Amino acid sequence: MSFRTRILCALGAVGLVPLSLAASFSFAASKTELERTVGRAQAAAAAEAARGCERFIARALESLRISTGMLPLRELTRDELAKVLGIPYRQLDFVRALALLDYDGALLAPPVVGPFISGTGDPAHVQRFLAHVPLRLAIDAGTAIGSAYRDDGESLIAVALQVRGERSVVAAEVSLGEIEQRMRQLAGEDVARVVDGLGEVLAGSTTTPLSAAERDLVAAAAAGRPISRVVAGANGTRWLASAAAVPQIGWTVLVAQPTDEAFRPAHHVRFYSALWAAVALLLIAVLGVVLSRGLTGPMEKLSQAVAQLGDGRYDVDLDIERGDEIGRFADAFRRMAGDLRRRDDEIRRWNAELQARVDQGTRELRTAQDQILRTRRLAALGSLGAGIAHELNNPLTAVTGLLTLLRLDLQPDSPQAATIQQALDQSFRMAKIVSELRAFAEQERGEGRTFPLDRPVRAALDHYAGQLAKQNIRVVTDLAASSRQTQGDPARIQRAVANVVENAIQAMPQGGELKVELTDVDGEALKLSISDTGEGIPAALRERIFDPFFTTKKNGAGVGMGLSVSHSIVEAHHGRILVESEEGKGATFIIFLPAAAPAAHLA
Repeated sequence: MSFRTRILCALGAVGLVPLSLAASFSFAASKTELERTVGRAQAAAAAEAARGCERFIARALESLRISTGMLPLRELTRDELAKVLGIPYRQLDFVRALALLDYDGALLAPPVVGPFISGTGDPAHVQRFLAHVPLRLAIDAGTAIGSAYRDDGESLIAVALQVRGERSVVAAEVSLGEIEQRMRQLAGEDVARVVDGLGEVLAGSTTTPLSAAERDLVAAAAAGRPISRVVAGANGTRWLASAAAVPQIGWTVLVAQPTDEAFRPAHHVRFYSALWAAVALLLIAVLGVVLSRGLTGPMEKLSQAVAQLGDGRYDVDLDIERGDEIGRFADAFRRMAGDLRRRDDEIRRWNAELQARVDQGTRELRTAQDQILRTRRLAALGSLGAGIAHELNNPLTAVTGLLTLLRLDLQPDSPQAATIQQALDQSFRMAKIVSELRAFAEQERGEGRTFPLDRPVRAALDHYAGQLAKQNIRVVTDLAASSRQTQGDPARIQRAVANVVENAIQAMPQGGELKVELTDVDGEALKLSISDTGEGIPAALRERIFDPFFTTKKNGAGVGMGLSVSHSIVEAHHGRILVESEEGKGATFIIFLPAAAPAAHLA
């Protein structure tokens, strides 16, 4: 705690604490007395309003009983009953609808709803009225009052009277407009409502639903005498509310006003107490500032310098030149800032260097892991392929030889000759698969020899020249642009190129153009591009085309080893094979091989 704060706290404790305690006691006492006085007056008003509601309902039921009791209902026909019901309907201004029902709830005459004509009015209004008629209760008790509802903004209740000597009930829709008007007059600028036993608003100056606290107040009033308390409204506003029960009907009158209005005199006491407290606080502040200015000014500068130092700004200009303890402290702070700046610069240099080393190590480790994983996977597949090729080659050779001998013993036009020829074709196909498996297994190579790359490329194109011409595929070559040589096994390079060319031929069954181009890459590598105008490769399959046994050819046209073998051969020669393709626009396979020079391997 600063010196200025200690001075202000001491002065505040002496001047403000007694004043605050006195103001709090005065406000609490005023509020308690106001709550008792205003609550008593509100409770009396609520009780009087409850008696008025009871008188209105009693008068309405008695008027309805007298009006309908004089009618000769037994002697009238259905149409005459409808006309006769219009008489009490016009006489009783609080009645909005009349209906005559039997004990099963069936209408004995059209209900009177319109101002002059029976059986008219909104059907939905009529149905809502009939749905709220307490028929069973009226049959049992003779008189019954239903639950309240609203129609076109008007509060209504349905009442039912048993016709004496008849198995029928007169039902009436009674408007609570008179009660609602009385509630508005009683409320003035406050709130007055009549609610039923479930806490639903029947009539009043507002139709806002009751909050949980207001419902508790209504329940407490229904069990005894009128009661008043402070409650929280539905919108969070606090009210001083009073409730009184209408015992014969089961309703409750609720009168409330905001606590800000009810406790206004107490708030005035609190306001003036706060005003004098503010004046006292102002005087304390002026006195504290005068006493503490000589100490707090230099300490504030030191605090700002510390904050700048914490943000990493070391060029702190601390203009404190004094010969006392504060001056010596400022000198120590300047020396500390200089030491921190030197150490921070050193740490930043070390962090930058360490981060660079970590990034480089991470990249090298990721590359090594990728190479190890792919090498292990290909090695495992190569071992499996070599084993399968070894086990299948000898029996396949025997089968092929036996089938050849068997075909020689048959006549060319024999039916068995065609079957044996099909078996031989399938045997040759199996031999090709075994050969591809063996080629895939041969992933490592020796140093080999240097050779121009265009020779195995031309040999691969010559091998498929007949098939290219047969499928109407035009070949465009540009193999003279590179004068550099590569190193390795030309036969295996020819096989890798041949597999790519074969894949391009299969991608252009309707003909097209095959473009083969050989160029140098900065004198360090050779770039061979093989482009076709075929169907292209979908993006979802582009990463899998070099996987062993993956193929998109139908009807057993291939086993998916060609591109995988090419990939293995190119990587064994320290090269890379890439593919660029867009579905429907052909594909381009790019083979990079290092030029024949020391350590000229492609990274």
